Amino acid sequence: MSKLLEGKHALVTGGASGIGQAIAFAMLEQGADVAVFDRDISPLFDYKPADEHCWLLRQVDLSDQYSVGHGVAEMVGTFGCPDVLVNNAGIDQVYAWDDKDDAVWNNVMETNLHGTMRLTQGIVKRLLQNKMQGSIVFVTSVHTALAFPGGAAYDASKHALVGLMRNLALELGPHGIRANAVAPGFIFPTGITGKLSEEEVQSFAARIPSRRPGTPEDVAELVAFLASDKASYINGAEIRVDGGLSIQNHLF
Repeated sequence: MSKLLEGKHALVTGGASGIGQAIAFAMLEQGADVAVFDRDISPLFDYKPADEHCWLLRQVDLSDQYSVGHGVAEMVGTFGCPDVLVNNAGIDQVYAWDDKDDAVWNNVMETNLHGTMRLTQGIVKRLLQNKMQGSIVFVTSVHTALAFPGGAAYDASKHALVGLMRNLALELGPHGIRANAVAPGFIFPTGITGKLSEEEVQSFAARIPSRRPGTPEDVAELVAFLASDKASYINGAEIRVDGGLSIQNHLF
């Protein structure tokens, strides 16, 4: 039986840990060659794919324009132009609406939005030059449906990514390049939720209709599907992977 992503080349940002790592592994499992960009690639130093797939690790900081440009150029030279781009990398820092420290706001935006846009521009430019079809998947968040205290910068950055995704879907669709988004809810473990106690995890899970936290693999399976030709008519969609978290009405 053929695999969903056989013959495809995928780039996963933030792919060394958490949800990103699960996505990278799912891409490999479905037959893709995979490149991973991350600021810290040490969690994958000793990993080697079981199959003979091309596996590329590069230390890239999305907030650094030179790092992004150098990483893309080096990847294309050794790996080729990816026809699957998963924009997963992002940071979450507490920022209230009246925070007077612009450093936090700028740091979140530079990584989550500006760096993601620069990387996407570099990949899309090459796809168009080579007349290649492709799939771009943004990992957004349940924060695009629900507001969280202290989340002004993070929430705004994720909303902006949804707008960017929809614009790309509109303008690149005629060229055979699709753009979609996956919005995770309460996922355990990740770099953030991994710090919670078992009691805290269960307390949060009890408030979710599905009565459990999601796993990184729950997100990864959907990302792999959206990246595949099986999803060829899905374009411009944001799909929530949150166990029903965002559909609740807390007034009733």
